[in-house]
Amino acid sequence: TLWNTYAFFTLYAEIDGYDPSEYSLNDCKLTLMDQWVLSRLNSLVKKTDAYLADYKIFESSRAIQAFTDELSNWYVRRGRERYWGKGMTEDKKAAYTTLYTVLVTLSELLAPYTPFMAESIYRNLVPAFYKDAPESVHLCSFPVADESRIDEDLERRMEDVLDVVALGRACRNASGLKNRQPLKKLYVF
Repeated sequence: TLWNTYAFFTLYAEIDGYDPSEYSLNDCKLTLMDQWVLSRLNSLVKKTDAYLADYKIFESSRAIQAFTDELSNWYVRRGRERYWGKGMTEDKKAAYTTLYTVLVTLSELLAPYTPFMAESIYRNLVPAFYKDAPESVHLCSFPVADESRIDEDLERRMEDVLDVVALGRACRNASGLKNRQPLKKLYVF
């Protein structure tokens, strides 16, 4: 799943000639989805660091797996169209910069777990654009959570949305309605 997300990013970034050294998250107009995924990422970094401090390897790897699934199946799927338009719009800059930040941070976070995949992702995303960056992910410091990006209320609200979507899929499956068939109405209590 992570590799597919990385492949999606690199495909469109190459088409658009995206250079991450030219953009900063602080200069981008981030959407609510961007803010959410960055909040989840920083919460994950914080949680993973705490788990590893207590030698809870299984719990930390499960948290990373859950985040990776949300990144691919929720964030990227909901924002694919942002990468498809012509030209480098403000929205496209924010989308690329957000996903780039997530992928690089994930590669640093995953280095102890999946060293070769993390190395491949990092080496393809970082040294080519930042000449003074470490040439290997294994020479980087373990990521530190950016507390200013964590929005627990936004994460909680998005979790509610994810629950509604999962319940909606379950109701569709139970009644035999295909996922791509539009509904006239949906009631959530």
